[in-house]
Amino acid sequence: MSHVIVMAAASLHPAPPPLDDTTVGALQEAVGVLTAKWSLAVLARLASGTHRFNELLRQVDGVSRRMLSATLRQLERDGLVKRHVYARVPSRVEYELSATGEDLLRALTPLAGWGIEHRDEMMEARALFDDRLRQWGAESQELRARTQATPRII
Repeated sequence: MSHVIVMAAASLHPAPPPLDDTTVGALQEAVGVLTAKWSLAVLARLASGTHRFNELLRQVDGVSRRMLSATLRQLERDGLVKRHVYARVPSRVEYELSATGEDLLRALTPLAGWGIEHRDEMMEARALFDDRLRQWGAESQELRARTQATPRII
């Protein structure tokens, strides 16, 4: 009977497939797209539809004009965002997700779920790590103080 329970539990979380060099390279490329600080925030805003630059600037809290421009350029270069320029006076520029950008956001949905599921564990681990760092620092200072106070035999 216990074998059935173990089998059922194991099927909930199947072992991940081995990551070969090609898969790791593709994963690094995919994750590399998101390494810029503002990329994910911009992609998330564009998920709701087409936006003009100043709309995005207002919606992405904390981003500067320069960083938003650089982020949009990078996302456009990677094929995740489409830029539309309308010949008017003044010119009008709009940004929208490409099909590739939409696919990326869909692919990230399980990762977002993982982040929500494990947020408390990560915060706890970070707090414990910070506590250990402070303790190691204090022990290191104490050791240095004792070493300096000990007379040396020459």
